[in-house]
Amino acid sequence: MSIKLTGRLMAAALLSLTAAGCQGEESQPEADALTNQEAPVKQQCVESFAGITSCATGDAKLARTEKGLEVTGLAKATNDGVSSTFAAATQWEQQAVFQDLAKAGQGFALAARDGDQVVSSIEVGIGSEPGRVTFRPQFTGTPGGSNYSVYVYSGGHLQARHINRGLWFPLDASWYDIHIRFTPIHTGFRNHTAFGANDPISSGACVWAFRSATPGAFTFNFDGRQVSGDYVEFVEEVGDGHYPYTSFTGIDMTAAATALTVQGESIVRGK
Repeated sequence: MSIKLTGRLMAAALLSLTAAGCQGEESQPEADALTNQEAPVKQQCVESFAGITSCATGDAKLARTEKGLEVTGLAKATNDGVSSTFAAATQWEQQAVFQDLAKAGQGFALAARDGDQVVSSIEVGIGSEPGRVTFRPQFTGTPGGSNYSVYVYSGGHLQARHINRGLWFPLDASWYDIHIRFTPIHTGFRNHTAFGANDPISSGACVWAFRSATPGAFTFNFDGRQVSGDYVEFVEEVGDGHYPYTSFTGIDMTAAATALTVQGESIVRGK
């Protein structure tokens, strides 16, 4: 009786060890899966244009196509987009086309940075009416934020200059191209160098620029006066204690749209 009981106990013990071993082997893939989930996602980067490295941000994805650099996965204008990094530059330009930018209703934003420090930024919001937008530029050269002026040109001729002192309030405007399903965007940023005593823009000022192929695409209301043009600049006003930025090393763009195709991008390197 004792031998039979002992044999049964040994058999049960062996079965228990065998079962434990199988469970251990089955649990291994679960541990591997957990490890894979916790592994950091590698940022997708490509050498897009001469001297420029483009990296996806947020949930965006990049792909080279015949038309240029395609950016998809643009669900949130706060963090989905593309970041361009390059050697120290004084000027940057980009030609791109958004798909369904107005339909998404969130707009897009740009930030110029020197290393990790944001030098200046601008947000373009979508208004409640077709073609309406808001511009919200911010400049950091002056402590507490710099005032800025808006220059509107038509066919290369200055139409108006408006000094905006409401630093934290968006500037309402209309932008004809913005409501088109495929919206062309020609954007620029530069650290200005004055070309003489008569230059109204001071050296060290940061400048955001937007150009349209459509005459009169941009319309502003400056103190009750309607002003239209095909090219607009947002120019930092250099004030007391201003820090004159002389170069920058990157531009970050975030947006909400079906897709963005960067057709061209270039920089002018600093000396």
